[in-house]
Amino acid sequence: MGRRVKSLPLPGWRPILTAFTIWFLHFMVCWAAAEIWPHQWTANAVAWAATVIALLAVGAHLKRVRARHAAGQLPGWHYRFAQGAMAIATAAVLFGALPSLVFLP
Repeated sequence: MGRRVKSLPLPGWRPILTAFTIWFLHFMVCWAAAEIWPHQWTANAVAWAATVIALLAVGAHLKRVRARHAAGQLPGWHYRFAQGAMAIATAAVLFGALPSLVFLP
């Protein structure tokens, strides 16, 4: 019969989607806070706390992705796309928190 070759499992899109999920959750928390407490300090405090948590989550995700890439579990182009997604998510989280700094009550 034919020769069977084991291939590495494809990592899928999880490393890329995780960064965008963090961004989405941050946006939803900030939006909900602004809707629940419009023009109040509470909404700003929630936005700032959510921003710190989101940036820590992106940092932890970056560390995990780098470890997977170093172990050979994440091919080059998946790694580059994941890095790009994390850069976009980081910028979006920071810009998402910007209104809470500009529009102080």
